[in-house]
Amino acid sequence: MLSGCVARRGEPAGTPEATATSVPPVPTPRFSYDDPSVDAPGDPLAVAFNSRERFRDAGWLVDDFEDERRWETFAGRFAVEEDVVYCGSQSLRLEATSADERVWIYRTFDGGIDLSGADLSLAVNLETPDTEGITVRLAAPDYDNTLLLGRHIWRAGWQRLDLGPRRVTGSPDLMNVTEISIQLYTGGGTAARFYVDSLRAKPRADAGKVMITFDDNTRSQYDTAYPILESHGFPGVVGVIPWTVGSSHRIPRDGMDEMVDAGWDMVSHPQRSDSFRDLSPVDQRASIRESKAWLVENGFERGADFIIWPYGRYDESALDAASDYHYLGFVTVGGPTGAISDPQIVGRTDGDDVKKAKQALDFAAQYDQLAVLMYHDVTGKGRSVSPAAFAETMDYVDELGLDVVTASSYWESVRDAV
Repeated sequence: MLSGCVARRGEPAGTPEATATSVPPVPTPRFSYDDPSVDAPGDPLAVAFNSRERFRDAGWLVDDFEDERRWETFAGRFAVEEDVVYCGSQSLRLEATSADERVWIYRTFDGGIDLSGADLSLAVNLETPDTEGITVRLAAPDYDNTLLLGRHIWRAGWQRLDLGPRRVTGSPDLMNVTEISIQLYTGGGTAARFYVDSLRAKPRADAGKVMITFDDNTRSQYDTAYPILESHGFPGVVGVIPWTVGSSHRIPRDGMDEMVDAGWDMVSHPQRSDSFRDLSPVDQRASIRESKAWLVENGFERGADFIIWPYGRYDESALDAASDYHYLGFVTVGGPTGAISDPQIVGRTDGDDVKKAKQALDFAAQYDQLAVLMYHDVTGKGRSVSPAAFAETMDYVDELGLDVVTASSYWESVRDAV
């Protein structure tokens, strides 16, 4: 469970996925992954440390919400909350009734603050509705020059949201941020309640990066996407549903080996007929362990420490289980992300929408962000991206000069950052 706070150095005091085909995993792993009672610390599949615990309070505080008088209201209402707290003695509870279009609070900074070299993260606990988007606006220095940041989350206890750029108005000067506002838009007709705590800043990366991910190990990823990426010298990341390997419409087993030899990662994507929000904690843990065990047993250790969430959905117990077995987790929506503070909920951008993908890439280049593009099929059928459109996006990556990373290479570059 993500909670509490730790002093750090430098601080004073998507797209619906296809139903999985039922094909048993082969060969049988040497791990007893079908026994969910195994405690993670003694489990041979467990990672060395909990990445959420290690990264959650990196950087420095911008506001600890211990003095509610710093904050004012544009819409909705807020109150001090002492029973649901991430850090310190209190958080702020933000509420909108079904008659409100949004809840919106703000704080001003006399003389402005310099956030030009920083990425922001905010601890959020969403109580209702089940899923929503949180927006943070930086006035730099006024409303004509703003940077809109945001993240979309599921209700899953306290999460630290890494806030990436969504929209720019004017020419914001991030050396002179005079106001920060936090809001959730409901549109009216729906009540909302959530808690905020511990707004932090963390040094930006020195350059933008892009990760190209594929869900479901579908055949077109090998037949079409792989040759296009090879022509650019780019590696990719495949979220493998282990129990589908061997089906005719999936990447062939020897093709998976070929892609890994070319620098690709095969990561866990333990998708069944239900999202993890519909599974019991016991079944969540069993699926996570079974999927990782298959990858390890079949020679894909490099990617086995990372997970792509089935349907992009998770809850608190799923995050806790994944933290025992994986260092990074990727969700369906979220857009570009700055310095990682909650590694289990790294956001992605729908690559099927070429305009949206290019915007994410632009933000990555301009603000030194990580843009994670998400694909399924590369056939042009239905809602999937066409081969030509996919190649166009990869050409744009080349044009921007962004560093293309995999889950494993990205993790290697950030794991010792705190």
